[in-house]
Amino acid sequence: MSEAFLLITCEIGKEDGVMKQLASVEDVKEIKKTVGVYDIIAKVESDSEKDLRKVVSSKIRNMDPVRSVLVLESINRRL
Repeated sequence: MSEAFLLITCEIGKEDGVMKQLASVEDVKEIKKTVGVYDIIAKVESDSEKDLRKVVSSKIRNMDPVRSVLVLESINRRL
């Protein structure tokens, strides 16, 4: 299982529409609206790192009002 947190910037006033689009993406597990540099934080989980990157690049980054996506990928390793 791979997970990442996405810090998303979108066009002004389009945040709610982007959140609705994100909610329709199966791998998106949580969505929060924020105030500041980023407009939305989303948690994405996929079966593999490759699948996670595909979801981010092909589905989320291509949403029309999305300007930028910063991906913070979580690395789960046993110590």
